[in-house]
Amino acid sequence: VAARPAIANVQACAPSGDDYPAAARRSEATGTTRVRFTVGADGKMASVDVARSAGPSREHKMLDRVAVSKLSECTFKAGRDETGKPIGGSFEVEYVWKLE
Repeated sequence: VAARPAIANVQACAPSGDDYPAAARRSEATGTTRVRFTVGADGKMASVDVARSAGPSREHKMLDRVAVSKLSECTFKAGRDETGKPIGGSFEVEYVWKLE
């Protein structure tokens, strides 16, 4: 059995312009939220935290919360070790917040 890493398709659940909080839009808050998360052997998110905030303001923290919320909607696929046993994995993803 060939080992296979856990898979996370975070593009499928990335925030869109519609997810931009109104207060963050009004204050023109932009930045990049880096989220660190772990997928368990069952293919479900086991933990998630903000590794780097989009910025220091209250509005930036709103962007961070949206990023975590959207990531929580993602589906993941557990990996397999060389014996075929399901395994999890850890990932980091960045969501870039910009006004258009």
